[in-house]
Formats: sequence, structure tokens, C-alpha cells
Amino acid sequence: FAKANGGVAHASRSDPERAELGHWCTYQRHLEKNRKLRPDRKKRLLEIGFVFDEDTWDQSFEELRLFAEGNGGVAHVPQRDSGRLELGIWCRVQMASEKIGDLRPDRKARLLGIGFDFNPHEAAREHSSEKRRLDAEADDGGGVADAPTTEQDLPSSHVSTHDPERPALRLV
Repeated sequence: FAKANGGVAHASRSDPERAELGHWCTYQRHLEKNRKLRPDRKKRLLEIGFVFDEDTWDQSFEELRLFAEGNGGVAHVPQRDSGRLELGIWCRVQMASEKIGDLRPDRKARLLGIGFDFNPHEAAREHSSEKRRLDAEADDGGGVADAPTTEQDLPSSHVSTHDPERPALRLV
């Protein structure tokens, strides 16, 4: 794996093809951080270019930046995107950190720079409210907007030729 990646041994947990390897790498970092990784294993990992002291925030940011780049500049990871579950969780943590004032200003600026929306649900609510307002304006008070009042107002597909044996329907 490291040979194929320019000598760097890094596998993202949110990459569906390498999720299992990503989890294993995270566990090795955990062991090393808590001084429980055997020295011979650490030596072997270092020999293949394994990175122990990575800045995971920067990696997640880069992953989000690439995601946004590939999605028309939209830096919003759907919560139900199982292939990017870890990235979606990371995004929610950034939103929560910003909400309580715990997100570093430089990180907030970087996120805003790639179009990150700290409150996507509010934007969705505003869109829904605007749609309801426009629908209400279109409503003529009777609950039906622009209802046809004569046969000429109906689309031709809704008008049948009159059969003299049957009485015609009256439009009200």
C-alpha cells in the first residue's frame, strides 16, 4: 500500500475501499500514543513510511475540500453517505464547535473558504418557508391557484368531444 502511494502509508477510514485498513492504522496510532505499541512493530511501520503524528484535522479538511471540489463546490457531506460516514461526523463536530465558540478562527476561515455551511438545516428551513410564502401568494383564497373556469381554459388533453347522447359536464 505504501509503495503504491509514494512511500506514504496513510489510509483514510472514510475511503470505502480502505476503511478496514484505516481503522487498523488509527488503532496503531492509538497504541503508539499510549506507549503500548511494541518497539519492533513501530520500527517496521516506520520503515514503510507510516505516519504516527499526523494532524487529523488537516487531513479531514483536505478530504472535505476534495469532496467539495468533486461536488460542484458544495462542502456538505450528506449524513446518509455511508462511504463518507467519518467525514460526515467530522463535519458535524466542526458545526458543533463553531456553535459553542470552540472552533479556532483560522480553521473556521479555512472551512468558509471552501464553502462550508455551518448551519445547513437553517438554510433548508429558510427555503421551505420561502416556498410556503410563494405558494400562499399564488393561492387565490379558495385553496386552488389558477383553476380553469371554462372549457377553453382546460388543456386539450382534458377536453373530450361532446357526445349528444350524454349531457355535457358543466364547469363551475
